[in-house]
Amino acid sequence: MLISKQSIAQYLGSTLGLTNLTLVDYPKTQQLPYLLQDEFAFLQMELGRYLVTLAMPKKDTPLRQIRTALTHMPKDELLVLCFESLASYERRYLIEQKISFLVPGNQLYLMELGIDLREYFHRQRKAPVRALNPATQAMLLWFLQNQPLASEWSPSEIAATLQYSNMTASRAVAELVELGLFEEFSLGRRKYLRSNDGHEVIWQKAKAYLRTPVKFEIWTHSPVFLRASEICLAGISALSKLTMVNADQETCYALSPAQWRENQTNITVLPEKEPGATCYQIWAYEPRMQRSKDANSSRTPCVDALSLWLSFRDNGDSRIELALSDLEKKFRW
Repeated sequence: MLISKQSIAQYLGSTLGLTNLTLVDYPKTQQLPYLLQDEFAFLQMELGRYLVTLAMPKKDTPLRQIRTALTHMPKDELLVLCFESLASYERRYLIEQKISFLVPGNQLYLMELGIDLREYFHRQRKAPVRALNPATQAMLLWFLQNQPLASEWSPSEIAATLQYSNMTASRAVAELVELGLFEEFSLGRRKYLRSNDGHEVIWQKAKAYLRTPVKFEIWTHSPVFLRASEICLAGISALSKLTMVNADQETCYALSPAQWRENQTNITVLPEKEPGATCYQIWAYEPRMQRSKDANSSRTPCVDALSLWLSFRDNGDSRIELALSDLEKKFRW
């Protein structure tokens, strides 16, 4: 999630004593290489006599890749990276590389202006995890569905499969250990998780911290171009394949964040559902997480069963609730 203008302005205002700080959208965004437009959101502000550009990463990209990407920015601008949070080793890396950055409520490092204000040593107790990060949830569900007999697993290995970074895997370890779902141990430099509970017990314990994977859904008559391996039924279309509930006439598919970014400029979104239109759910993580023997089926595959269950959990329709109960009984642990 991107940091809001308000949180940045409030932090800089309280830290530097600025009362009239204004953040605006970066006026040269459309002139930047597509790589930068895809990886960052940009803002601009005046800081004294300096014009400062703020870059906020849209993705969980490793810092070394961020550093390489930003070499394409204009060299005559004071650039500051903005993060919601940073680990100590990440802060150390940015400072060693002389890269200015800010973390609202935590640290402000402006190398060009000689400013290094740190508040993380006054850190308050970390707020308890109330819901798993989408990436953490995806890794947990992958483990539950694809390693049914395993009691130990490596989040970094699953992260690589799902195309997440090692930093994301480390955050997943911290979240899952904090919730008491797993214990952490290391073999060499790699971190592993283990549990004495079976998969079904882990699922039941984790439910309170899991959320729907559906960020939003759209209806359209526009064609969406996907490779055959990327087509994936979702919503009521998927639920009807796995339970006795009747399907709607319209078909529903799931799109990963990357698939949505690739297609959204060519899609005309309808203001509401229309006969003959197709529904697309945009998910917070990759929707194709079923076992390989399911993926090789000749029929159009469905999203994974656990994520499908979560996508309907607050539906409130008695017909759907019965189907979800039936679906949960069929989970293969």
